[in-house]
Amino acid sequence: MALAGMADYQAQIFLKDWASKGQEPSPRAWAVAQAAAHRAVDLYPTPNGEYLDRLGRVYSWQQFTQPYGSAEAQASRQAALDSYRAATQARPTWPQTWARLAHTKLQLAQFDDEFRQALAQANELGPTRIMVQREVMTVAFAAWPQLNASGRERMLQSARFNVAYGPRDAQYTQALAAQHGLTDTLCNSLDTSLKATRKLCQ
Repeated sequence: MALAGMADYQAQIFLKDWASKGQEPSPRAWAVAQAAAHRAVDLYPTPNGEYLDRLGRVYSWQQFTQPYGSAEAQASRQAALDSYRAATQARPTWPQTWARLAHTKLQLAQFDDEFRQALAQANELGPTRIMVQREVMTVAFAAWPQLNASGRERMLQSARFNVAYGPRDAQYTQALAAQHGLTDTLCNSLDTSLKATRKLCQ
């Protein structure tokens, strides 16, 4: 377990570095991080949801700038998906992993029952967690045509939470809606006082 923890810590360092730079890692850095994340998973005596989630994140970073449905990124995204699936089995109540699973399904252009379940689970298990709700909204707006009426309404609840959370999140939400041609949909879902407070839809 101690060796697993050391390997996981090494993977964490790489992930923090990539996040701070916002760039795909070099092949060498990614290989080192992937090996460390795998060691953490393999050395732990039982399935560890946190370590499996971390392994999924390493795979997600490998080609994260590739467009949705990219054939080039298919293998890394499928590996990320498999890791997130295992993580949700080991720790089914952690909303961030469900959100990452849904995001990976979006990247793979797999709009099936698993995608919808993951999005719903993330939303229901993390209703007040801004990082979860931000990712839920990001995925939902990108996949809007694939959602049914009830799914869209649940996702608009997430959007309203993001708008109410703070000015920066409100601006991000409006920009994201505009990017996907959903400005009117968003604005029509917000009450007048919230729009006035956040200076949106004016």
